[in-house]
Order: sequence, then C-alpha cells, then structure tokens
Amino acid sequence: SVPVSLVVRNARGTIVAVCFAITDFAYWQFVTDLGVDRDYVRRGVGRELLRLAHELCGGEKRIIQYLCANEDAIDFYLRIGMERADDIMRLNKVDWTDFTAGPDHGDQ
Repeated sequence: SVPVSLVVRNARGTIVAVCFAITDFAYWQFVTDLGVDRDYVRRGVGRELLRLAHELCGGEKRIIQYLCANEDAIDFYLRIGMERADDIMRLNKVDWTDFTAGPDHGDQ
C-alpha cells in the first residue's frame, strides 16, 4: 500500500483542506480522511480533492475508490456520484465519545 496525501492552502498559506488515502495502484484506493475548513465548504474543494486523489492512483476506469463516511457527510458523497457499497466489512468495538487524535489515544 502506498500513501496519498493532498493538502490545499489558501493565499495566506493556511491549510484549508486535506485528503489522505492509501492505494495499491492496481485495484483500489481507500480514502482515510477528507477534511475541509467550514469556511471553504460547498466550494467544490472536497469534490476536487477526491477527484484528484482518484486520478493520481489510476482514475475511475482502473481504481475503485472506497471510504468510510461520517454520517453527516453521506449526502455529500452521494451527490458527487459515490454509491453505498455492499462489499465492505467492518469490526467496530470503539466506544465513540470525545474525539482525540494523537499517538497515545488508544487503550484509555
């Protein structure tokens, strides 16, 4: 698997959007993160990041793009042409409470 990292900055150099994914460059791409600053939502930034990430990995004719969608973002993904998948499996025993990111956020 190979990581794909895309970052969008505004004219001041501030990061306003990111897209992270992994791919095998043969069959699939899994988007692990898509984040867009609220001031930049509904400007096509997220759509363009997903399109560019897909293209960098081989494009829609060669690579299947997967992601795990936040419930609030499902309508966005449907609007840009993604479909719900029947072939995804998961094991989720996480008790989602407060969101904490960092190297020591496990086993609390």
